[in-house]
Amino acid sequence: MMKQYPFSNIHAHVFNSECVPDNFLRILPFKVVRRMPKAIKVILDSKWARKLIVGFSKIASKKDSNKRNSFDKYIAFLNVATQRKQLDVFELEFEVGKQYDSQVRIVGLTMNMDFMDNRFSSRQISFETQLEAVKDIKRYYPKNFFPFLGIDPRHKSGMDLVNWSKSYFEMGLQKDGMVFPYFSGIKLYPALGFFAFDPRLDELYAYSEANQLPIVTHVTRVGSQYIGSKITELIPLKPSMILPENPSQEVLTARDNIYTRIQIYYDQKWVIDNKQGDNDKACDLFTHPENYIPLLEKFPRLKICLAHMGGSNELIDKSDKDPDLKQIRRFDSQLWCDRILEMMVHYPNLYTDISYTLSDLDDKDIRAAIVRFLNTSDNQGQPLAKRVLFGTDFFMTEQEKCESDLYKLAKEELADFHDLLTRENPQEFLRQPV
Repeated sequence: MMKQYPFSNIHAHVFNSECVPDNFLRILPFKVVRRMPKAIKVILDSKWARKLIVGFSKIASKKDSNKRNSFDKYIAFLNVATQRKQLDVFELEFEVGKQYDSQVRIVGLTMNMDFMDNRFSSRQISFETQLEAVKDIKRYYPKNFFPFLGIDPRHKSGMDLVNWSKSYFEMGLQKDGMVFPYFSGIKLYPALGFFAFDPRLDELYAYSEANQLPIVTHVTRVGSQYIGSKITELIPLKPSMILPENPSQEVLTARDNIYTRIQIYYDQKWVIDNKQGDNDKACDLFTHPENYIPLLEKFPRLKICLAHMGGSNELIDKSDKDPDLKQIRRFDSQLWCDRILEMMVHYPNLYTDISYTLSDLDDKDIRAAIVRFLNTSDNQGQPLAKRVLFGTDFFMTEQEKCESDLYKLAKEELADFHDLLTRENPQEFLRQPV
């Protein structure tokens, strides 16, 4: 009988309100919020203020009792984000996971948001202070919590970055005769203002490949993103790029496509400095799946997960319902999910996960697209289902559905693949002792 590995959620977050910039709420697509993000955040940090807003929201939406008010959804998200401690946030997710397995593993993806805004944030703690609280969670739950270290080349770079990272990967604690490093992998969130192919990350990728440290990176349009006023400083027309010594034609084509895409975005006035942090389209340049081809070619044993399958709006074409997306499709017509699929067919160490996207699993077209993806075979004749991971993106998904509903959706709608996505694949990706 094959050993059953622990149930794993490969994609969750534990940061809270004190970890984010004062203007963090500019990630929300509301004009009034983007004009006054700091003042609104101060109000919403109060539990009683949020309850009052929800009360008014319910009164206003009585005519449509079957549909949650859109702002009400964001309150659900903020109710988690404003928990007192990161430990509290983790335990909310842990309680849901324990319903499926008392030994559940939760991967907590930390994000370095120190450079998310170019303006000073008086109420934000530093990223390194955030990490100390994350290490405390690991001390409490060494067998259940597996944090990934958020990386940003503006924080540290080159060998300085490697040496700084080592203390998180090479130090840890012992429990029941087993050694648990504080951190188990790397988290990239390029939409905060950098490219994954940035040469300042080259040494870290080499270290990660040599030590088989897995990487999870954000690959969707929009989401949390750079909210500062100097976006043009972060996107040169031809950014420096990690390249292998003898670049293949695929790498050269990817490089040319990246440079062409940036030029188009500038021509369309989608990359433009502004005081409101309206960088939605511009930050898509950071998260495009094609950005990872140079890395996959230079570091063929590097284990990378391109999260979210590209996002549900890139799983099937929804541009007819989104004018902004319709504009983008004129210049970037291939769905990101299709691009990720092509890359996974070719690169045997490339993974993806279904986090956040699984909130749309009750949409038959989304479900059908995911099943088609899972059943596609790679160049070795293996189904891609063997490199797809279960994750929820807690607590970001509280905007869509509660966490327990997401677990239930995955179990019901992907029953034939459930153990593979939740147990076998995460074990191979994380390579943790059992």
